Amino acid sequence: MLAECGIRIGRSTVRLRRFHRWGPISVAVAMGLVLTACQDGGSTSSGSDSMMINYASGKTVLQRNFNPLIGGSGATQGTRIYMYQSLMGVNVLKGGALEPWLASGQKLSADGRTLTVDINKKATWSDGKPVTADDVAFTYQLVKKTPEINTNGISFASVSTQGEKTVVFHFDKPAFTQLSALLGQYIVPKKYWEGKNPVTFANPNPVGSGAYTLKRFDPQQVTLALRDDYWRTNSIQVKEIRLPVVNSATEISQLTRGQEDLSGGAIPNLKKEYVDKDPKKNGYFYPTYGSLIVVFNHDRSALKDVHLRKAVELSIDRNQLIELVTQLGANPISQTGLDAATQGKWLDPAYKNPVKTDLSAAKSELEKAGYTLSGGKAVKDGKQLTLTYIEVSDFADSVQRARIIASQLGKIGIKVKVQAMASGTYTEAREKGDFDLASYGLAYGSVPWQIYNPLLNSQFAGTPKGGKAQTNNYLRWRDKTTDNLLNELAGTGDEQKQIELTRKVEKIIVDQVPFVTLSNITAGCAWSARNWTGFPSENDPYAICAPWNGGPAFENVLARLKPVKP
Repeated sequence: MLAECGIRIGRSTVRLRRFHRWGPISVAVAMGLVLTACQDGGSTSSGSDSMMINYASGKTVLQRNFNPLIGGSGATQGTRIYMYQSLMGVNVLKGGALEPWLASGQKLSADGRTLTVDINKKATWSDGKPVTADDVAFTYQLVKKTPEINTNGISFASVSTQGEKTVVFHFDKPAFTQLSALLGQYIVPKKYWEGKNPVTFANPNPVGSGAYTLKRFDPQQVTLALRDDYWRTNSIQVKEIRLPVVNSATEISQLTRGQEDLSGGAIPNLKKEYVDKDPKKNGYFYPTYGSLIVVFNHDRSALKDVHLRKAVELSIDRNQLIELVTQLGANPISQTGLDAATQGKWLDPAYKNPVKTDLSAAKSELEKAGYTLSGGKAVKDGKQLTLTYIEVSDFADSVQRARIIASQLGKIGIKVKVQAMASGTYTEAREKGDFDLASYGLAYGSVPWQIYNPLLNSQFAGTPKGGKAQTNNYLRWRDKTTDNLLNELAGTGDEQKQIELTRKVEKIIVDQVPFVTLSNITAGCAWSARNWTGFPSENDPYAICAPWNGGPAFENVLARLKPVKP
């Protein structure tokens, strides 16, 4: 009989959900943690139809909050992909192609101002009731009037219904670039959400349209059960999923013994310490998913100076960060935040190469910003330049990265105070602008506008004095030229024009340095084939297997898995 126990540490900041998480991941999107599961006897924690997954929650204690509309630390967020669905998802492995999930299809009018979406006729909620156009329209109207839950930065004039299974969106401006952001919104049933505050409602007993329902909750583990009446596929053989708090220090041994089946966490030295020990049973798949950046708070007076921002950019040694911290498959990439391998057609060739570390040039930029180097300190008006860098204390690797960056900036005389804090405190500080530097993850969509617009458009920047950023513009970047380019981008369906405008945004990012790009982000999983087979790999890259990844990707993975016969 299984006796479960556990504590956890660390993961990489990605969504970024962290690479939203996503939506733009938050990358935020994602990535590190793991449970200590103990057994009274046997070598595996999985029954023939059960699966143990580290979904990288970033928490030591889980809260019974299954609100799929809020981001980050406010909910047991990684579980929403099992119980709730968006209309469609973005397939990063197929160049950002839209993949149906709750919807069966969509059509945008020639002028880009009307979007018609058909809901899958088979779709039902877990209470047995059909998913209707009223449910979908209700959700979008809720998001439209509640900026705090508009994490995708979506915008539309109105939404209406046509019959039971069709919704129609109307836009004041062409919406060619908005589709993946709009269609990536999670949908909730009107019956259970009408009259609720969508920001504070904890949704303790979730009713969703997804493949799983909540079977059991405790502060150390969420257990889900496959719906007998799931409408989208009958190929899923994983009847039960357990999502525990995990101790990353023991994760490799848990995977090796089959006590954990799949991990979305960041495992140090994964290939050497795990995969190479038993390549037939130990595997992984980590394709590029987005990019990892450090954001500046542009409401801080010192950071308004582009020369200071360039000094920071030039002093960071990206290769050292990757060598010491960042997970498998990471490489320094363009300052634009776009990875040449996956985003090449959008990337101006002039900006393809990553920024090289140059301490001499960094010191020169500091001098242009009015600082002098005295006794190894960057000084202005008699005071050393001091910056605060916030990070989530539970993410051990992210805290380590922040401390390495602090050390690197120290080489040009900047003092950096790393403040590691609880996830909820971190989220609040980032939203209110109580920081100088913070790491963030961007999850690629079908077009770069989908990461640039919520990140850089001033409409999402909040108010200068402590006002919360509405979506991802925690930078509080406010620039009319940037806004005009992003708004023009949103209004064209001509790909060549989109490329031209995107490259103009790239020039602003390179010249003005609103953020510093560190590397690409890889998203995926490490897996053990002791209880289940059929996981994606470099030889069979059919889906991203990150167990927190939005859209239908992970559900597609579950549908491919087969239990190992005794």
